Amino acid sequence: MRLDRAETARDDAASGSRVLLIVLAVYFAVNILVRMALPHSLELDEAEQIYFSQWLLAGYSSQPPFYNWLQYAAVQLFGISLPVLSVLKNLLLFSSYLFYWLAARQVLREKQLATVAALGLLTIPQVAFEAQRDLSHTVATIFAASLFLYCFFRALNRPSTASFVLLGIATGIGGITKYNFIVLPIAAFATILSDGQWRSRLLDWRVLLAGALALLIVAPHAFWLAGHFEATSSHTMRKLVGDDTNPILAILEGLGSLALASLGFGALTVVIFAAAWRERLREVIRAQNDRTRLVGRILLFSLGLIVLLILFAGVERVRDRWLTPLLLVLPLYLTVKVDAAMIGLRPGLKRIWGIALVIMALIPTILFTRVVIAPLTGVYQYANYPFQAFADEVRPLADAAPTLIVASDGHLAGNMRFNFPSIPVTTLATPTDIRSLAMPPHRRILFVWRNSDGSMPPEFPAGFTDYLRERGLAGSLPEARIAALPYNRGRPDDRYRFAYAVVDIEP
Repeated sequence: MRLDRAETARDDAASGSRVLLIVLAVYFAVNILVRMALPHSLELDEAEQIYFSQWLLAGYSSQPPFYNWLQYAAVQLFGISLPVLSVLKNLLLFSSYLFYWLAARQVLREKQLATVAALGLLTIPQVAFEAQRDLSHTVATIFAASLFLYCFFRALNRPSTASFVLLGIATGIGGITKYNFIVLPIAAFATILSDGQWRSRLLDWRVLLAGALALLIVAPHAFWLAGHFEATSSHTMRKLVGDDTNPILAILEGLGSLALASLGFGALTVVIFAAAWRERLREVIRAQNDRTRLVGRILLFSLGLIVLLILFAGVERVRDRWLTPLLLVLPLYLTVKVDAAMIGLRPGLKRIWGIALVIMALIPTILFTRVVIAPLTGVYQYANYPFQAFADEVRPLADAAPTLIVASDGHLAGNMRFNFPSIPVTTLATPTDIRSLAMPPHRRILFVWRNSDGSMPPEFPAGFTDYLRERGLAGSLPEARIAALPYNRGRPDDRYRFAYAVVDIEP
């Protein structure tokens, strides 16, 4: 009888795994199709990726380069197109769910619950919605955190050389996705150090092998960062450090922002899990075992490290997105608690599936609807901005001579690069030294600028004048022209305005 039950459980787990992977594959394919159906104007992160895809560098901006490297490789292999952008992102997201599911299988007694953990990612707004809407480096760190958790738990369960090699690779990849990722492996290893059951793993010589591999992967960017630390750190610190000169007020503001960010990140997940197992909620809350202690401490140490940054590093503004690689473990922790309670799985599993399917239907619907209802609301998204129409307007000027396009901001630069894939594009707004890279020979400079809200642009910007002076081209200012173009799927009378000017270089 027990054998029959075990076999039935294995069959249910295998069947549930197949269904999960198929449903997720269909879901991400739908999101790709929705992106293809929207106007081909790029979001902020999409534009940044297309702009930076002109170069293969050890570092680009205030974020590590892992996603940039993947995007560069994709562009080199398949060219510049919206499918190349969308497929890469959705492949990374699908892989994130896959590795998260595999991580859950390493720590769960009931393997069917691994599906619950993976579907739990859909309950996190930053992972489910924001990552689809317009994120790149955060998508990379979601992938890296999921991969790390799988490799970490695998190394604990099966401490083979292969497991430690994978752990080192995962840690190295995470280190070049976003800088805040490093908190996760620190919290994980602090958890091992604090637990006598697992502490012996730290004495395994293969931990050094994993560390060496991680350092080898991050080394190229680390050397670059050493020479560009001020440019990259100043941009990041502006987001994290406030203006309070009173240290007590600064700490209180930091702790308050951490509490709000944590609620924004995880409150919906907790509510959904509580509703799914509402009849046995008291048992789930009380349930404990070695796995709940392991996963719970990773979560606790991650938050504790952020508190230390608030107390001793002056961090005052903690955003929910910044917590992504740290609190990503939350659905897994809740699932491990359900597993430890040893209760019936079917009612909760069925409810989680129902909620997940609703979320899977809502997200692509919202992403599509918010763009196409612009004529009714008058609220325009980036996809509504007429970048392609502007590119068509200036195309005769760009095609008439070897041209360099200089844009006023990165969003515009990326969209120009998207529409002129064979023409070099640069911008004055890059936080590091991209401008110092040699540009292909050109006989014409096409300057393009705008106000982000589409209002009437200013006269020829002072930054462009400085750019011409640095190149020894100072003289009379070129004539600025205005292009007032209708929005993509906008109201007939609404116009978005761009400005452009041409400077020809004497041979």
